[in-house]
Amino acid sequence: MKELSMAELTADRRNKIAKILVQEGSIRVGDIAERFGVSTETIRKDIIYLEEQGLAEKNHGGAISKTNVVEKTLDEKEFVHTDEKNAIAATAVSMIHDHDTVFLDTGSTTNAIARQLIIRSGLTIFTNSVITAGILSESDNEVFLLGGKIRRSNKALIGGWALDMLDNIHTDIAFLGSDGFFGMGGPSSLRYEEATIKTHAMKVSSRSYVVADSTKAFSTSHFRYAYWSELDGIITAGDKLDKLHDDIGNQTAIILGKAI
Repeated sequence: MKELSMAELTADRRNKIAKILVQEGSIRVGDIAERFGVSTETIRKDIIYLEEQGLAEKNHGGAISKTNVVEKTLDEKEFVHTDEKNAIAATAVSMIHDHDTVFLDTGSTTNAIARQLIIRSGLTIFTNSVITAGILSESDNEVFLLGGKIRRSNKALIGGWALDMLDNIHTDIAFLGSDGFFGMGGPSSLRYEEATIKTHAMKVSSRSYVVADSTKAFSTSHFRYAYWSELDGIITAGDKLDKLHDDIGNQTAIILGKAI
């Protein structure tokens, strides 16, 4: 096996530090130095590099993620089950190939995916979320925001304009949120307009996955947007997996999210 050069080792370490930063929101120099087996001075240089790339902001003893400013605009759901959402996001991101075209739905879990995609490049990303587009706007990816009416509660774009845009694109993979699926036979949404966006996104994507923590197996909603058998799988995490397995069975793949 070929040994990595010093430059390659440095790039790999900085990429891993960036992933930790966007997942956890902050890092401490001493902790990261111990984790990677390098000096604190080396980590400080890594932080300076990440700051120059717009991913970090130095503070006393470490750094914070530049994406924290976006989080302040999100609703309460953004701060519930964050560990599960980060694990789901890490697995979702690992399923995206280089140069893929991706659809990201509106929601706190898809926002977690967006934050981890900041350090990817060369992707084409479509979204109906004003927040998701904002998270990704400074990344080295092409980001397209669907048109339409903005829902005040979650900043989702809905309506005929958004559907028309979806009908004229094709994506390699779509990640879709859900308000719950207890007794529904598939994932659902509280709002009909958002359910139609999700259904259209599935139709124009080669692969479609629901991203939702396991507590959604205990929640129900109004409008089912797909049967489980129409999806490629659900990426999930949490301590309610038995209930989720009981509800879904073998109708679609159940993929467990794993953190970095």
